[in-house]
Amino acid sequence: MPIFKRIVRVSISLTVSLSAAGVQADNSLGQRDNLSTGINERQKAELAVTPGFVSGSSLNGLLRNYYLGRDNHNTPSRLDQREWVQGVYLSFRSGYTDTPIGVGVDVHGFYGLKLDGGGGSGGAGLLPLDSKKAPDSDFSAAGAALKLRGLGSLVQAGDQYLDNPLVASGVSRVFPQTFRGVTLKNYSLQNLTLDTGWVDSTRLRNQSGQSHLTTSYGTGNKAGVAAERESSHMSWLGGVYSAPGGVKLTLYGGQLSDIWSQYYAGVSYPFTLSHGVTLTPYVHYFKTRDQGQSHLGRIDNNTYTGGLTLSGAGQSLTLGVQKVDGDTPFDYVVQDDRTFMYLNNSQQYADFNAPGERSWKIQYQTSLAFINAPDFQLSTSYTQGEADLTRVDPNSTGYGYIYNAAGKDAHHWERDVALRYAVPGGKAKGLNVTLRWAAHRSGQGYTAPGNTRGNSNADEYRVIVDYPFNVF
Repeated sequence: MPIFKRIVRVSISLTVSLSAAGVQADNSLGQRDNLSTGINERQKAELAVTPGFVSGSSLNGLLRNYYLGRDNHNTPSRLDQREWVQGVYLSFRSGYTDTPIGVGVDVHGFYGLKLDGGGGSGGAGLLPLDSKKAPDSDFSAAGAALKLRGLGSLVQAGDQYLDNPLVASGVSRVFPQTFRGVTLKNYSLQNLTLDTGWVDSTRLRNQSGQSHLTTSYGTGNKAGVAAERESSHMSWLGGVYSAPGGVKLTLYGGQLSDIWSQYYAGVSYPFTLSHGVTLTPYVHYFKTRDQGQSHLGRIDNNTYTGGLTLSGAGQSLTLGVQKVDGDTPFDYVVQDDRTFMYLNNSQQYADFNAPGERSWKIQYQTSLAFINAPDFQLSTSYTQGEADLTRVDPNSTGYGYIYNAAGKDAHHWERDVALRYAVPGGKAKGLNVTLRWAAHRSGQGYTAPGNTRGNSNADEYRVIVDYPFNVF
């Protein structure tokens, strides 16, 4: 079966069945796209591919039409962001040589054409911006990675997708983000994956070239003095133990050089309540401390998130809670979006990760088979948070700009609705259409961390049409 068709089916199945990690409850109806779903699973499967550099090769593609419009209710400039892009993506994946250490190569390339985004409406993140902050008419990029397999391990060097709790490829625009570096995964021990890597640059989701690694937040202090957000490299070491149908335990630690050290622990376990009905509790914990030259100043942050997912009969209901304990926001590598897996209350618009923030979420997902529409999936959620922005030191090198004297009880909420249709057969089989709507509202004293647009009250609409195809 062509790889992109497999990916589409996996993406759809995640919305109607429960895995050991509760991923689909955090992944809000396929926020991950056809390119980035199941990265780690695909890599592990490569160890079993029959040797043959040419015979094991494939060339797959994806046509993606992406519209993103944002209605900013309180932006001082009264400008809304709106961009519409047609993209095409090609991915060549070779097989491996029939040698003790198999050698292969992955090559990818894409092209995005602007269909709309002029008249001062750009800045939605689908297209790169020129020196006048206007969206370019098109953009493109290509990348490659050398891959080696042997001794139960897979090594990749070059441009690649990443997916772990500390660094992951941003997927919420036209093309996923990539990172340049070296990674190693070992699968020698049953049910255990060991993962380590080092990267020194990234291609952002709306750029053609490479950029330095930076943080998502940490702009500067309250006086407007900019902080040094760039880091020379990032490294990590971690592992995932996943027993079939049982507990899943994940441990990671890593450093974003001269900015922070970050550690993660996560666990989930599915309980079968009755035939076809499963209850899965999950807990995620992040510990972040400043490191090296501490470019963003002092960081002492503990973030906790957990919840329960009840699933059965093609439906799932999730209740989640999240707590940020610290005087800085929970920060992460720019654009990795948290991919709706590890920071569970991170939603389409807001992350609910402000200093001292407490938040809760309720989310419901279902197939519409009960109204004779089995090829439709619906997801809806509501998230509410309360932060204490007076805890922030206004003189903090990186995070002082978040300080708000009126933000002792800063409230905000977000409502998300998504609907997806997948063509079940015929010549258009594999094509899927996703509609997404997010509404975010804030109360007195709320300042969105990292949000320089001033639009904490906004509605955002996305229309995404994907058509995967196989060349050979």
